Amino acid sequence: MSKKGAGGRSKGDKAEVLAALQAANEDLRAKLTEIQIELQQEKSKVGRVEREKNQELRQVREHEQHKSAVLLTELRTKLHEEKMKELQALREALLRQHEAELLRVIRTKDSENQRLQALLHAVRDGGPDRARTVLLSEAKEEAKKGFEVEKVKMQQEISELKGAKRQVEEALTLVIRADKIKAAEIRSVYHLHQEEISRIKKECEREIRRLRGQAAEKSRMRCRTPRTPIGQMLGLGLDTLTLLLFSPPLAFGSAF
Repeated sequence: MSKKGAGGRSKGDKAEVLAALQAANEDLRAKLTEIQIELQQEKSKVGRVEREKNQELRQVREHEQHKSAVLLTELRTKLHEEKMKELQALREALLRQHEAELLRVIRTKDSENQRLQALLHAVRDGGPDRARTVLLSEAKEEAKKGFEVEKVKMQQEISELKGAKRQVEEALTLVIRADKIKAAEIRSVYHLHQEEISRIKKECEREIRRLRGQAAEKSRMRCRTPRTPIGQMLGLGLDTLTLLLFSPPLAFGSAF
């Protein structure tokens, strides 16, 4: 009788152990499913953050490129307008100076012609031959002097025009040099914008890596579930729970 009673108690203990292990198995399976769901949610969250960061980075890059293009166009337009204004002002000044010189030469020639015409009329109208000869000689001398004066004036005008041409060339050289300086400044601004875009991109990548690390750490912490005391009491719980924890969900059903 005592043997039968002991056998019954042994079977009852085994049934209780199996029931406890089954309950622990179900509990661990539920926890594992919950952890997998949370991990998937974290992965979805990280993916969404990555997409948002990439979208933001793309928008920033497009905005900076558009801003640089607009700035470059504005600077080129402004530089061209300034250059054209300077050339127009210089051209108008040269035209005014040339017109003034031409008017002065015309007036001088008109006065000389009038004087010579009056002298010729006086000689033609009467007087001895000697007087006529003297007057003609004087007229020739005056004409020669006038020619020399006009020659000097014309040479001076030519020299002034050459100087004005030199000034125009120097102004054009300065404008071209300023254009190159402006272009260098524009390139410098463009490079600064590119460096800023690279810095923002690196910061976004660091933020994405940090979020991924946090998600992975959170997943690892949730996977560290405490061992059940049932296995310690029976001497079999440690191995069984380890097997249950690191096996796929389908393995639990096949084990029982």
